[in-house]
Amino acid sequence: MSGGGHRNQAVWPAYMARYEPLERLGAGMNGEVFKAWDTKENRIIAVKRLSGTGIDAGDDLIFSGLQEVWRECRCLRTCADIPSVVKLLDKVVPKVNSDDSFLIMEYAGRLNLRGYMQRRAHRHRRFSEAEVCGIMKELLEGVSSVHGTGVMHLDIRPENVILDGGTEDRTERRPKNKKGANQDGELKEDDIVYKIGGFGISRRKEQGPKQSEVTIATAYSAPELLLHSCEYGERADMWGLGCIMADLLLGTGMPTFGPDDSEENIMGKVFHIVDPKCKGIKDWAGYQGIAAEWKSKLPGKNKSKQARVAAGLKTKLLGHPLRRRFPFWRLSAAGFEVLSGLLESNPAKRLTAAEALEKPWFHRR
Repeated sequence: MSGGGHRNQAVWPAYMARYEPLERLGAGMNGEVFKAWDTKENRIIAVKRLSGTGIDAGDDLIFSGLQEVWRECRCLRTCADIPSVVKLLDKVVPKVNSDDSFLIMEYAGRLNLRGYMQRRAHRHRRFSEAEVCGIMKELLEGVSSVHGTGVMHLDIRPENVILDGGTEDRTERRPKNKKGANQDGELKEDDIVYKIGGFGISRRKEQGPKQSEVTIATAYSAPELLLHSCEYGERADMWGLGCIMADLLLGTGMPTFGPDDSEENIMGKVFHIVDPKCKGIKDWAGYQGIAAEWKSKLPGKNKSKQARVAAGLKTKLLGHPLRRRFPFWRLSAAGFEVLSGLLESNPAKRLTAAEALEKPWFHRR
């Protein structure tokens, strides 16, 4: 969920009287998140409000009916034993389907990875390759554990990675920072635990090759999801991790393939960098099942043969566009092996979390 927002105060219904809203932390596609005080347990918690109407005083949230709420809860419960997943503590579901639902979550911290990247960019503090390697190892281990339960997250992006620096007191309503944070408020990298949240569109993998269509597109959506294929699996999450790795290396604080304006524009940016000829995605067995409407939106469809030949020559002479974006002085060969394996447009050839963690990049001394 993204940091910021135009409103810090919340007016919650009577059935949420136990929880006192303290601060609005941010909003995602299907809900907004608050830091709150649990008056019964006397602890700080996070509350995710899911819109029963899809409209909220200036925030256009995706409608979350009871079916969507239960699905998110089931996925979170399934992942309850994974330390790197934000814990679901309770749920408050209204009797009327059009009312808002609330998920009571552990409070992991106020800063997400997007906010942290933007803070580092603002202070001109680029992430070193060693830092990126450490962050990616932690995220890959977490996602690997999620996949081990049969759950697909499907919305891996910086807004859904929460940074827990262990410096906030969760037992005081107006807590002060514990020792451990720098004087300028920046957490020490070695102290940060990266926790995965934002399970709003997650689901358990269904039997058989076809899944329910994912209609939400972001700059972190895998090519098969941008093309509205229903033949996707856990490797869709690996693409999101590859995008996060690229963001960390570029150090701008912005999405590598952003902004999230349309599937067609995102695809244009994606394939221009990772697969200029769209060969990888077209070689994928599931490509045949993609609707012609979405195939027609692939970049290069209207290019002349001369333009395609020229693009091929450019790649041959100057190297792969992805490598040009991340040259050797920015990313080692071992690191590029991981990045290119995650940002593989052919889902069947894309690295799994377990495969990625076996790469030499994560075992260098």
